[in-house]
Parts: sequence; C-alpha cells; structure tokens
Amino acid sequence: MAKAFYSVFDIFKIGIGPSSSHTVGPMKAAHAFAGGADGAARYRVTLFGSLAWTGKGHGTESAILLGLDGHAPDTVDPDAIPGILERLRGEGRIAIEFNYERELPRHTNGMHFEALDADGKVLRAEDWYSLGGGFIARGNDPEASSRTGLPEYPFSTSDELLRLAAGNGMSIAELMVCNEEAWQPERDVYAGVDAIWEAMNSCINRGLRTSGVLPGSMAVLRRAPKLYRALSERGSPQALDAMEWVNAWAIAVNEENAAG
Repeated sequence: MAKAFYSVFDIFKIGIGPSSSHTVGPMKAAHAFAGGADGAARYRVTLFGSLAWTGKGHGTESAILLGLDGHAPDTVDPDAIPGILERLRGEGRIAIEFNYERELPRHTNGMHFEALDADGKVLRAEDWYSLGGGFIARGNDPEASSRTGLPEYPFSTSDELLRLAAGNGMSIAELMVCNEEAWQPERDVYAGVDAIWEAMNSCINRGLRTSGVLPGSMAVLRRAPKLYRALSERGSPQALDAMEWVNAWAIAVNEENAAG
C-alpha cells in the first residue's frame, strides 16, 4: 500500500469555519492569488460547482473577500472579521459571482480569479481549486506540499503505527515527534502543537462568552453561554458534571465554527 506522509500539521490546521473545503480553502486560494497580482485595483471572482451552490451558507464569499485583502485563515483575528468585511463591501473593489450552471474541469470546488487595473484591464487570471481539508491547487499544478523528505517511521494504517511504536519501545506521541523532526526542529514541533492548543482554547472561550443568534436565515440561538452559566452556578462540582462540561465546550466550538 502506498504511504501518504502527512504531518500532524496537515491534519490539525488553524482556520475559520464553517468548512475547510468551502471556507479555509477558498480563503487560502484568494490569499495566494492576491500575492501574485501586483498592481491590482479590483478583483472579479467566479465560483463554480459546489462552491457556487453552497458557498453562501458556508461563508465562501466572506472567505474570498478576506483572502484577497491579504488575510490568512490561521492568522486572521476572528473578532476583527466583521469590521474587515464591512469595509471591503463598502469599498466595492471585489465582485463575486456564483455560476450555478457548470463546473471547472479539475474539481467541483473551482474558482476563477481575475485581477484588474483601474481601467478594468485584466492583469492576471487563474483558476484555483479547493481540494478538501484546506488543501488547494492552482490550475493543473500538483497539490502543493510543504513537506520534503521521509519521516523516520512511515506508516499507512493504525495497525502499522501501533506495531512501530511497540517495536521501538516508544509511545505514539514519541514516535510522531520523531516523524515530525524529519520536517522541522523539535522546538518548532512543540511550538506548533502549542499554537493549535491555544487556538482550541480560544475557540472554546469565545464560544462560551458570545451570546446571540448564529448567522443565517434560521435564526438559531447560541446555547453554549447559557450552559456555561448553569454549570458555573452549581457550586461544588460532581463527577457527572465532567461530561456536561465537555458537552458545553463542544457546543461552544460548534457554534463558533458555524459563525465563521
């Protein structure tokens, strides 16, 4: 069986919701395109296939706006997003169209970007694809990889992972750190894991403190803040409270994801 050498950081990514393929991927593609579009005064973007059909519900339009404005999904401040989007929509420099009739040839999640000068002349035009999981590719280019070289303990299945760990007298965590060191120093591995952990905690805390209604026409009321207050007011914690706290944290993250 061919082995896919994925890093922990290929699987656990910091980004905004609600979808890695419809939000994170398009934002990364827009960011990459804008980085190569020197002199652009305006942008025109067409979404095809699944991005057109479900993009509004998945925040694809907002993701495109943010990416073209130079923001990346792993560094943008979630609390600043509403103000950024209000400014961009007011400026009117970015036109986004939804093509419900066709798909681009490579994948259903296709985007066509055009950078224009002040006179409307097209300076640059490219097709981009969101391939799932936050992975993107331009045109017919192969999917970009940030990893070169082989890990020390390659595996393709969980059984192989368990055998390798047992055979080398290592825990799974120790083996994975060794594999990650094929691509970056140990200190960077731990710094990256810490950053993911901090993003998780921040997402939980923001979800627990943010009340109101989630975006969309269904007007769904956030539940996590109410659960948090009820659990906090119980006094001495009981053993069964643990699962209720886990549920509250999960709902907080779920609602933050839905809110973008």
